Amino acid sequence: EDGFFKNVIANDEKAMTNFLSQWRYCEINSLEILPQEQKLDHALQKAIRYDVRGIINGKILFVIEVQRQGTCAKVLKRMEYYAARLLAAQKMRGKEYEDLKSVWLILIADFNFFPNPGIITDETETRLKIAQIPLTTVIHLSIMETGRTEFLRKKPVQELTGLERWAILFGNSGDPEKQEWIRSICEQDEEIRKVVKKMSE
Repeated sequence: EDGFFKNVIANDEKAMTNFLSQWRYCEINSLEILPQEQKLDHALQKAIRYDVRGIINGKILFVIEVQRQGTCAKVLKRMEYYAARLLAAQKMRGKEYEDLKSVWLILIADFNFFPNPGIITDETETRLKIAQIPLTTVIHLSIMETGRTEFLRKKPVQELTGLERWAILFGNSGDPEKQEWIRSICEQDEEIRKVVKKMSE
């Protein structure tokens, strides 16, 4: 649930850094969590309360959105709107567009997001192309599906990737039958062990 991220992950800089680093999108030298609310610029603008919002290295704005239900099309439209707001809200007066911070959107979907089972994560850069030339590469989207991780039980715990371990934790922490699986992951992964301890507290 989003409360897990707000109260456990977002309040633990090491855990957040570990989770974000598993995507290998960027090297993380500094990390700051920003307020969840984003101010409205006009009366008809839709209010947003982000699950987690922050900035990496002073250059990359990131949002983590946790969704328990929805459809691929609807959720991606929502992420497009979030990206537009994060870009448009930057203070650019007197600056060059080259100074525009990049936006990294991370979607954690606890429902069947991908059309086929057996996919845990996917990443894409959203590019506007004219004649095959990228106009912008400032938006990056990372998706994790946590609802269908059962197939990973065939894989030895020590061979699971970092993202697979996080997905198993997110998707199965409330299932009593999966606690032994999570405990075996904790034996291999110190950061996840700390997170599970904090969850239990």
